[in-house]
Amino acid sequence: FTSTLLANMVISDEIILTENINPNFPFTFNSDIQLNYISLSNHTSGLYRLPSNFFLFVKNQKNPYKEYTLEHFNDYLENELKLDSKNKSNYSYSNLGAALLAHSLSLNKKKSFEKMLTQRIFSKFDMKSTSFSLPPSCKGVYQNGKFAENWKFNILKGAGGLVSSVKDLSKFILAQFNPENTELQLTRTLTHSISNNMSIGLGWHIIYPNSNNKKYWHNGGTGGFTSSVAFRKSNKTGVIVLSNISSSSTNSKLIDQICFDLLDALK
Repeated sequence: FTSTLLANMVISDEIILTENINPNFPFTFNSDIQLNYISLSNHTSGLYRLPSNFFLFVKNQKNPYKEYTLEHFNDYLENELKLDSKNKSNYSYSNLGAALLAHSLSLNKKKSFEKMLTQRIFSKFDMKSTSFSLPPSCKGVYQNGKFAENWKFNILKGAGGLVSSVKDLSKFILAQFNPENTELQLTRTLTHSISNNMSIGLGWHIIYPNSNNKKYWHNGGTGGFTSSVAFRKSNKTGVIVLSNISSSSTNSKLIDQICFDLLDALK
């Protein structure tokens, strides 16, 4: 959804994908590092997975993102930001990158990230059960069977934290099959090749990108939940799997497999 918001603003001629995000900030990034929108969206910026000062402020391991504030984030960007030279221009998934992208878009329009998502995406697709503030309909479960807190993401909310439903996500996937929706088409347009079998657009991973049967996919996980969404445009089929299996559980890897098996069964 962060990448879809980016695509919406690109299609509306409000920003350019290759522009740097730096002018949105009132300070210079550490070592004068320059970052652009597209590299944050397709995870080729060279950013590490999380800010280096993240765990200094984690007081509750069961809800780790909750205490990480805007002040902590700004301090990291201004004084500690560093790139992984091995992954610069290569694909390396970064929660930090997704969160920084969301924050940059919010600063660009001087509006909250939540409000922009609601106005530009959720209202458009009639997604009334998708929000950062809604409680999940069931409790997350750790591998040991104990209940997990629903994670709150604070300033890093662009990397996660949305609660949604199969009904709402179905509307979003069905919209992907509309050939006239240029912003969703942009999110699926290949921007970087990861391997022979996988590429990435802005947000969607593209499995078997050179075949006529390619899949678009993304997953997610927190302390108590694991999810996976995949679809094919070739036959207009999609699968959404939402579970209350913790991402740290050994069973969490089964969620992607269930998603792909179900999608392959839809001929």
